[in-house]
Parts: sequence; structure tokens; C-alpha cells
Amino acid sequence: MELFLHLWDELDDLAGACRHVATSTAAEIGAVAAPLITVASEVLLAGAATLLLAQRHLLNFPA
Repeated sequence: MELFLHLWDELDDLAGACRHVATSTAAEIGAVAAPLITVASEVLLAGAATLLLAQRHLLNFPA
């Protein structure tokens, strides 16, 4: 019975280490991706604004 408790303890330690690695990896990816997502959003919004302002005459709907 003590063998199973020892095995369970080792498996629990391994699962904890895996959770720690997964959480750390997700946090690191989020930290790196956030500025890139921000830049991409800014570029897309600037491009959309430029297109809308350049083609303003297409937005004049007849009443």
C-alpha cells in the first residue's frame, strides 16, 4: 500500500510540474503576442481609415 502512495505522490508531483510548465508557457506566449497583436490592430485600423477617407465619395448616399 505504501508503494501506491509513493507512486501517487510522484504522479502528483509530475502533474504539478506539467501544469507549471503549461502555465508559464502560456504566460510567455501572451507576453510576446500582446504587442504584436496591438501593432497588427493599429495597422489594420490605419489602413481601413485611409481607405475610407480616400474613397469618401463612395460613402455619399443619395437621399
